[in-house]
Amino acid sequence: MKKGLNYSLGIIFVIMILGSCQPSVVFGDPQPATVDPLIKIPDIYRGIYWCNVDSATLYVDDKAFVRRKEFLIKTTLQEIEIDPDLDLVNEQLHVNDWEGYFPVTKKGDTITSQIILRDTIFAISDKQLVKTFRGHLVLNFKLNNDTWEVLVVSQRRDELLTISKAEIPEDLAKLDAITKVGLLNGPDRVRTQIYLKPTAKEFERIYNEGLLFSKSCTEYKRIFPLKEIID
Repeated sequence: MKKGLNYSLGIIFVIMILGSCQPSVVFGDPQPATVDPLIKIPDIYRGIYWCNVDSATLYVDDKAFVRRKEFLIKTTLQEIEIDPDLDLVNEQLHVNDWEGYFPVTKKGDTITSQIILRDTIFAISDKQLVKTFRGHLVLNFKLNNDTWEVLVVSQRRDELLTISKAEIPEDLAKLDAITKVGLLNGPDRVRTQIYLKPTAKEFERIYNEGLLFSKSCTEYKRIFPLKEIID
């Protein structure tokens, strides 16, 4: 392990315990480094997928990964009045956490609202690049400090799709032996990140040895093939 890395372990484990909006692992270049980005997501990945864990739907077309979650809120006028996160505005339910307004149905004192949340996980652009790697897709997201967050999308038997993000490995020394591990210090110690700039061969070795992408953060099962573009 290179000098200075031991001292950093304490900082890194704080990240793992407390979490952060920023990824804990960032890259200096889109990965794999020498592979050209695609202009379209390959047909084999396109479709509608379902996640049993949180009952969310994932739509994949030729340009984007879009996550959709739908659920019902049932409450009362009295509960809305005392809840600081809820409000009725022009016959719509305002939810502070989601910064959105949702149509409501009133029946007596009962208020129901069908909540639909859409989140574009990835959309091809100058700052979001997709590359291929050994049968996988690698999603690269450019961050504000000219670093990149990296996700790996895998598909098994054309049905099960998994999305894995780079996580700090337990054995940092093993990672450091493959490629130099640096540190990026944020405004506080909790936001410290590890910084990597591997070659294409080093990235392949990191992946093969399960050092960064060994766990899937999300798993979806395809329920319908998709040929048309997502609106």
